[in-house]
Order: sequence, then C-alpha cells, then structure tokens
Amino acid sequence: MFILDYQKPGQATDGVADIYTHFLGRSEVPAPLQLLSASPEMLGLQFEQIRYFMGHDRLNFPMLAAIRFLAARQVCFDHCLILNRTWLTKSGLSAQDMDNLSNGEPVEAFSDAENALLHVVRKVLAKEDVHERDVAALRGLGWEDSDILDACAQGTAIIGMSYLIKAFEK
Repeated sequence: MFILDYQKPGQATDGVADIYTHFLGRSEVPAPLQLLSASPEMLGLQFEQIRYFMGHDRLNFPMLAAIRFLAARQVCFDHCLILNRTWLTKSGLSAQDMDNLSNGEPVEAFSDAENALLHVVRKVLAKEDVHERDVAALRGLGWEDSDILDACAQGTAIIGMSYLIKAFEK
C-alpha cells in the first residue's frame, strides 16, 4: 500500500499494535495511521490528537466526521472521504444531509451553530480569510475560540495527511 516500510494490522508490534487495537473490531485501521506507523513516534502523536478529539466536550463525533469529510473532499482524499461518509451515514445523516454538506448548504442533522462553524471551516479549507465578524458570529452562537480553532485544525490536518498519502502510496 505504501512505499515506506510500515506496520500492517495483524503484523504490528509494541506501541503500534496497542494503537491499532483501538480500531480493530470497530472499523479497519485507517490508511493514514498505517502510513504513520513508519514512524511510531509520529503515530503516537497522531493518536494523542485522535484521543483529544474523541473526548472533545463540544465537537461531537458527527461534527468532526463532517469536518474531515469536507477536508477530504477538498483534496480528493478518497481514503478519508469514504471512511467519513460511512461514519456520517451510520451517525444518522440522510442522503439529503450528505448532499447539503457536499454543496455547502445547511445540514438538517446539525444545529444552526454547527452549520455556522462548518461554514467557517469551509472558508479555512478554501484558503479564504476568516473575518472578525465570522468569529463574533460563532461566539454569539456559543462557540469558544478554542472550539473554532480545533474545528479548523481538524480540517487542515486532513489536508496535510492527504499530501503524505499521495506522496508515499504505491
């Protein structure tokens, strides 16, 4: 799958195997994590970020999956696009919700506050400026600055990972 030496599920050892066990049985080990196993320390850092987001008190699982979906769609990152589409569908998003998410329209399954945050994430992913009025509107909807940054960072991290996958994929 990759031109770098990496640890495949079922053959992983030590800390990499420990990280992989968190995914086995629930889903497959995502390809980006398998690539990162070429550097177990980097994989560990990525897994700590995953843990951080899994425990996020304001950005729930469907919201984070939607952000990853938008980022993957932006850079044609099929591994991540397919996985997050599946998770969003399992989370209850309808076909219409998925179309709306893809087209930049409000998603019925998300609140007004969540849709507003997704709008700002889209701006960041499109390399558009986020203005003070955008941030003020999000604050007015109850988002904290840390939530705004976390959501945008989640999206931009997917773009960086897509570059690594494209560079090292067989």
